[in-house]
Amino acid sequence: MTTKTDVAIVGAGAAGLAAARELRALGVDHVVLEAKPVVGGRTISDEATFGFPYDLGGFWISNDGDNFLVDAAERLGFDTSDQSFPGLEIPMLMDDRWETQAENSARLAFNDEAMATIGAFNPADPDRSIAEVAGTTSPWYPLLASWVGMLNGLPMERTSAVDQANLLHGETVHQVPEGMGRLVQAWAGVPDVMVNTPVRAIDWNDAGVELDVGDDVVTARALILTASVGVLASDTISFARTMPDRVREALGYLPMGTVNRIAVQFDGDVFGETCPPSFGRFVSADDHIYIMTRLVGENVALGYVGNELTLSLEQQPDDVAVDLLCDALALGIGTDVRDRITATLCTRWGSDPWSLGSYAAAEPGSAWARAALQEPWDDRVFLAGEATSLTQFSLVHGAANEGIRAARAASAVL
Repeated sequence: MTTKTDVAIVGAGAAGLAAARELRALGVDHVVLEAKPVVGGRTISDEATFGFPYDLGGFWISNDGDNFLVDAAERLGFDTSDQSFPGLEIPMLMDDRWETQAENSARLAFNDEAMATIGAFNPADPDRSIAEVAGTTSPWYPLLASWVGMLNGLPMERTSAVDQANLLHGETVHQVPEGMGRLVQAWAGVPDVMVNTPVRAIDWNDAGVELDVGDDVVTARALILTASVGVLASDTISFARTMPDRVREALGYLPMGTVNRIAVQFDGDVFGETCPPSFGRFVSADDHIYIMTRLVGENVALGYVGNELTLSLEQQPDDVAVDLLCDALALGIGTDVRDRITATLCTRWGSDPWSLGSYAAAEPGSAWARAALQEPWDDRVFLAGEATSLTQFSLVHGAANEGIRAARAASAVL
């Protein structure tokens, strides 16, 4: 069986859905292929585990001045006024005790100086790691590194200062209580997606593109490929022809960072009046976690882990990650509340075969790689996703904007 269309879109995450929305507006025939049994990619809301929409991936909405999702949320009736993203000012447990006022002042002073230095880095200067820019000699550096590594999914020593200087993000960042995944799907309004349809092989020539999806072959005049750089760099998809040299090289310089969340639901409000709404616990580079309580007003604690720590946790049962959160939570609350747990959910983005990580992080000297990924392959194949964004990478609206860019580029060659 052969399916024919003008543009094939591989992936039904934010980029793929945005591309489909744009092609529909342009009147271009298209199909959307998704390997997983559900739509959403790395922007997906789980509605079964906790009884409310819980985002497994893309989670925060930023007012960076170019985020159409802010207006879309208001227009579609999605609330964005709940908990703001916690910052470096949150209180810290130093192993099994709260930091002293003197320690807090010293830590925040170092963080402010280090982050200001990173923020002031001139992207026209020779690239370095953000660790080099911030300075690593302070006794407070390991705590900062645990936080930044948790956000980027890669160690500060492996993260490009130029890339970070290019990133645009808003002063305020909020959750979407009704689910970021649900918001993106409502905004895109894509009615038909071929789920459970992994693409096995791709071939292209001057006439168009051919995709092997097992029992079916999809032919198109152009292809928008939104697979993560982790998947593109793996052997998940077989390419009949060689990728452009710059694209192949770029994939080697944009490793997937991994950030995971540990969510624990309780049978009531166990947090009490003294537990901070957000706090962290730092024992060592291999033992730390950042926690939010009363997630979107629910009896849920959310723990963030990233970098090498989260990759290690992915190799172990969920109970190990849950214990990491509960150990810190017991110190924050003042009592162990494991017997009050009703449900847990731990993400494993590094092990997910259809993402192989959370988002792409540029290593020092490789910020150029994102632009290289935007270059079309013989005017037939167009990559799109958060990794191809020059200034909004790792962000949901950045991925969506890249889907729109690719849709316009693909339609122009038809």
